[in-house]
Amino acid sequence: MGTQSRRPGRRRGVAAVALLVLGGVVSGVGGLGGYFFMPTRVIPSDHMQPTRSAGGSMVFNLLTTGVDRGDVVLFDAAAWGERHLSVERVIAVGGDRIAYTPGERTLTLNGRPLDEPYVLNGDPVAGSPGAFDVTVPPGRLFVLGDNRGNSADSRYRFEKAEGGTVPLSAVKGTFIDEDAPLVVGLRSAVPVGGVVLCAGAVVGIGALRLRRRAVTAPGPTAGAVPGV
Repeated sequence: MGTQSRRPGRRRGVAAVALLVLGGVVSGVGGLGGYFFMPTRVIPSDHMQPTRSAGGSMVFNLLTTGVDRGDVVLFDAAAWGERHLSVERVIAVGGDRIAYTPGERTLTLNGRPLDEPYVLNGDPVAGSPGAFDVTVPPGRLFVLGDNRGNSADSRYRFEKAEGGTVPLSAVKGTFIDEDAPLVVGLRSAVPVGGVVLCAGAVVGIGALRLRRRAVTAPGPTAGAVPGV
């Protein structure tokens, strides 16, 4: 069979399908990865100042595989008897000893002064209700807000949970910078995929028009004798 036997617009049709599939995949991966698994959450209070003020937003990676000291986490506050998600900073993990003695200017972690450059006004003991000395149970976290003077955190939860801690299993995600290459790349894939989908649609329409023209084009007259 020669090239004349091919259906008009076939190549364009194949290209259109390829573009539509590619665009769908790119948009889907970008949407799921950049928005579903890395959602943006609005912080309702000032307890995370100066990291974030009330009304500010933070992106959390729900696919996190581990939590360490210093991480800002999104977690289920059910361990504190509350029905909502909360945001705090991890100060100590399982096996750590976190303590505070009134009059001291810092908390101590495993017997050493804890350096916390992220706290508001450089005051890590602001708002502390009193002395505490907690050895964090395995699989649990001691969490505090960055605005220590306005944060209902582990310091106020001793009666509701083990040393005011939350279980590691309650963590839903860890904070990731919205300008991180992973976040930017995934979220940028959504509009790119949309452009590819539009291109596929345009090419597909062109292929359909070619096929319709071929169907409606007049063929040779039956019985006609060339040259007569």
